[in-house]
Amino acid sequence: MSVSSLRRISLLGLSILICIGLQALGYKVMADPLTETAAQTIHQAALAQIDKLPTDSLDQFWRNLMSQYNGYLPDIQGTSLLRAVFDGGFHPSHLLAGLSKYFLDAVLDHARLVGGILILAVLASVLETMQTAFEQKAVSQIAYAVIFLVLLVLAIGSFTEAVGTAKHAIETMDHFMLATIPLAVALLAASGSVATAAFFQPMMLFVVHLITNVVFFLIFPLIFFSAILDVTSSLSTRYSLTRLAALLRMTGLAMLSLCMTTFLGVVTVRGIGKGIVDGVTLRAVKYSVGTFVPVIGKAVADASETVLSASLLVKNAVGMTGLLLIALIAIFPALKLLAMAFIYSGSAALMQPLGESAILDCLATLAKSLLLVFGCVLAVALMFFLAICILLASANVAVMMA
Repeated sequence: MSVSSLRRISLLGLSILICIGLQALGYKVMADPLTETAAQTIHQAALAQIDKLPTDSLDQFWRNLMSQYNGYLPDIQGTSLLRAVFDGGFHPSHLLAGLSKYFLDAVLDHARLVGGILILAVLASVLETMQTAFEQKAVSQIAYAVIFLVLLVLAIGSFTEAVGTAKHAIETMDHFMLATIPLAVALLAASGSVATAAFFQPMMLFVVHLITNVVFFLIFPLIFFSAILDVTSSLSTRYSLTRLAALLRMTGLAMLSLCMTTFLGVVTVRGIGKGIVDGVTLRAVKYSVGTFVPVIGKAVADASETVLSASLLVKNAVGMTGLLLIALIAIFPALKLLAMAFIYSGSAALMQPLGESAILDCLATLAKSLLLVFGCVLAVALMFFLAICILLASANVAVMMA
């Protein structure tokens, strides 16, 4: 090939590149106003749908949280929580500051418990020293036993209160999911994900009830009885039930892990699979309408795409609001449980210089059991949280494929 031929090819290629660049530049200049106009149209359509949505259940849960944790949550004035999330008016920095303040207040609220435990522990240590100093040990042994039992009643009472707090949190999350799923599934169907909506509606209702009942009637009793067995084992070294307590604790954790694995596996695989089916269906319907319907087919296809996009925005806003409420319902009781576990662990650490005793073992056992209850609350919240995320992702997959 000659030099002139190479020069002609180079000039031709450069000309083609310049033409493509100019065309792309012109397309961008022309497309930007069109894209901005389309975005505004979709945004206005989404706002119109939000104003007509029955969001009373979401607002009711938000009002309950505001009344229960007033001062720790950012105040949203003049608008609903869904509208605030959609408009970006909810600031996470204010929420993080409120959560930190709540945790410190929870620790300070239980400071009296620490004082009572330490006073009883010092008295028990003095009586234990008196047992070794005097030959008459009967009176000091009885007094030591009375103090030990009072301390156990105090600790187990607060532990029972903590378990009740965890149960209330999970029950509230259960009610919230049952109130939110129908709205989310309806928006899912409105965005074109009919197969995904048909799959999620019965499956989610069944799984939410199943997980709540398993935690209530199996996992929490196993953790509670394991704590009681550990405490009673510390009363006497002759009759120890620590291995049985460890077995019950391990069984509860295994059941919780099995629930999480099964739930997330089924929801992820089947949910994304249904999203792909919906995406293919939407693409086929859009192509058919635009191709085979004369005159107005293309306009109808474009209008339907605008409606589906607006529905997708609304569904994502509802999903984000649901994620926020699930997190708030779970995080405050979880922080309270964490504060109580910190109190028990701190009391045991402060008591250790007085010498090893059965009281020290009881407090360490209750702190460990409280951390297990804390983990159960977070695990259930995580399952519900990821379920909403997968529901959102399934619809987004369908629209992306379309």
